[in-house]
Amino acid sequence: MTPRWQRAATMPSWIRWLPCSFVYLTVVPGPVPFRRSAWHGLVPWDDALWCDPGDVEEWVTRSRHRHPRREAVHAELHARQHYDWLVEVRGARIELFGEMCRRRDLPIPHTVGELLPCLAGFGLFEIVHDGATDDPWVRPRLDQDPLDVLPLSVEERELEIRAQRDDRAVLVAIAVRRLAQRTRRRWRRRMVSTDLAGLAEVAGLPVEQTRQGLTDLGGIADLEVDWRGGDGRVRLTVPWPDFRSRFPFNELPAPEHAV
Repeated sequence: MTPRWQRAATMPSWIRWLPCSFVYLTVVPGPVPFRRSAWHGLVPWDDALWCDPGDVEEWVTRSRHRHPRREAVHAELHARQHYDWLVEVRGARIELFGEMCRRRDLPIPHTVGELLPCLAGFGLFEIVHDGATDDPWVRPRLDQDPLDVLPLSVEERELEIRAQRDDRAVLVAIAVRRLAQRTRRRWRRRMVSTDLAGLAEVAGLPVEQTRQGLTDLGGIADLEVDWRGGDGRVRLTVPWPDFRSRFPFNELPAPEHAV
C-alpha cells in the first residue's frame, strides 16, 4: 500500500534547536507507528545535518547580478556581511545543540541517520525493536515543548520562554501576511478584517496566543490592531510592502534563514 505522507505534529520552536535536516523526519506515513524502512528513498540518511552556506564568493556573485552595476560595491559589502552573520548564527546553533547532547550524555550526530537515535534519546521519537527484524517501529513525539524536553538551566528556560513568545508572534505575522495578500492592493497599507478564531486557525495557534501575538506585532512591526466590539472581530492595518518583506516565509524559519 502506498504511504499517505503527512507532517507529524511538531512544536514549531524545534526549528530553533534542531539541525535544519530534522524536517526530513517530520514527514511521516500515516498512520503511526510505522516501520523505519518507510522512509527509505525519502530521507537522505547519509547527508550532513547542517545546511552548507557555500562559498562567500558565490554569494557576492549572486548579489551583484541582482543589482545595477553602480551598486556593485554596496551589493558585495551586503553579501559578505550577510554571509558572516549566517555563519556566526549557524556556528552558535551547532555549539548549542552539541551542548544539549553532552548534557544528556548522547553522542553528537553528524548525519541524518545519526540524528534519529539522538532525537529518540531526547524523547522526541519512540523507536521499538520487536526482535523479529532490524526494521524498528517509529513513533514521532515532536509535539512536545522544548521546555519539557531539553536539559536547560534556569536562565536558559527564561530565554526559551521569551523566544517562544517571539515564535508565536512570527506565526501570527505569517497568517496576517497571507490574509493581507488577498485584499485590495494599496501601496502603503492594506486593511484586513477578520475574527480572532479564524486568524488563530490560519496561524495554527490557540486564540489567546494569537491575541498576544497581535499585541506584540503592534510593537515590533507597526501593525495597527482595532478590536471591533467584544465578539472577537478585529481590523488590521498592515504596513505594506514592509510587512511582506519582513515576514516572507510560510513557516517559522531556522534562525540562520530568518533574513
